[in-house]
Order: sequence, then structure tokens, then C-alpha cells
Amino acid sequence: MKSIYKYIVLAVALMMSATVVAQERVNEKLVYDRITGYMTTESEVEKLPVEPSKNIQEIRWEHDLSVWYGAPGLVSELLLGSKMIFDDIDGPPSFSDGIHNLRTYVGPIYQLTTLGFSYSKSLQPWLALGAKATFGATWQNVYDTYTDELLYNNNVYNIAALFDVSFNWLRRTNVEMYSSVALGLCAHVERANGGVFPMADVALAGLKVGRGFYGFIEVGAGVGGSVRGGFGFRFNTKK
Repeated sequence: MKSIYKYIVLAVALMMSATVVAQERVNEKLVYDRITGYMTTESEVEKLPVEPSKNIQEIRWEHDLSVWYGAPGLVSELLLGSKMIFDDIDGPPSFSDGIHNLRTYVGPIYQLTTLGFSYSKSLQPWLALGAKATFGATWQNVYDTYTDELLYNNNVYNIAALFDVSFNWLRRTNVEMYSSVALGLCAHVERANGGVFPMADVALAGLKVGRGFYGFIEVGAGVGGSVRGGFGFRFNTKK
């Protein structure tokens, strides 16, 4: 019987030692918390690193300045080339116009379709509010047929100022895609005539590549042109 007690005592001792060793192994804070699910206080909980979403920029830019040039579109052609487009709508020229055309000739046409400037301020990661201004012009000289003297200029100018709302639907570290809508006024000046009327501009899809300094291209419609490309600079206000 004594030998049986010895074996029982030995077995109990081995079990206790194994239990102590196992407890020491799981007593490490993170392993222990994960196994038991027990957390003493929030300050003692180890903060595990969380990878940011690939669709979110590392930096949320607060201010955005850009300058661009727009290719010709329907609006710019109507505004800047109106004399050429509508010349023949009213029928053949009158006698006085015919005499005038015989005594004068026009020089080459130079056209600046759209030069644009814009500023926007971020309200939400996906939403920005701002303003844009565009300038377009057509220059053409009229000369005397016999003396080659410069008589006058057939110049046309367009200046537009619009409020702009842009929606960013893809935001990554170096790439951003967006759309925008702008409404405002446009001043049209053609020789001694002119007027102010409502104007709109839409960027159907835009792509920015870069971080603080970036290049961009847009496909749109309105006073900004059909296709626009330029450069911009983004920054945050120091606090």
C-alpha cells in the first residue's frame, strides 16, 4: 500500500508541476488575454496595428489650388467663334457689306479657348466646395485692302466666375478621381457689344495624380472646355 501512495504522490506532483509550467507559458499578457478573453483595463490592452483602407488617402488635403487649359468645346465655339458661325444665317450680305468686304480683309485668327483657375476647400473627405474663374478670347485684325492699314480688331472676350462643388469618389495616396458641377455668370464682350448671362460647367470625370503637387485631366462640358489638363497644389493650414 505504501508503494501505491508513493506512486499517487508522485503523480500528483508531476501534474502540479505540469500545471505550473503551463500557467507560466500562458501567463504572458497578450497570450493570456487572447486565451481567456479577460482584459483588466483599457489602458492595459495592447493596441494592435490597424492597416488603413487602400481607398483612403494618408493625408486629407484642406486647400486646393489649380490652373488648367481647356480644349475647344461647344460652349467655347459658340462664344468665341460666334461671328464665324452665324455669319451666313441671315442670308447674303447687303450691298454696303459687299463694298465693305471689298475694301477690307482680315488677318489670321488667334484663339485662347479656356484658361482656368480654381480654388476649393475640403468639407468632408469626399466633398469640397470652391470657386473657379475662366478666361477665353479670340483675336483678329481687320486691314484696309489698299493701304494695309489696321482699321480695327474683331476681338471677343469671355470671363466667367462660378461656384464649384466636387465629389471625390476614389481617394488613394497618389491617385484621386472625382466629378464636379459649377454654376455662375459669364461676361461676353465683342467689340463695343457685350452682356452677362448664366453659365454652367461640369467635369464628368477627373483624375489627379500626385500628392501635394499634382497633375490632372478632366473630361467635361461647359465654359471650361471639353477636355482640360493642368497642374495643382494642395496644402493644409498650420495649426
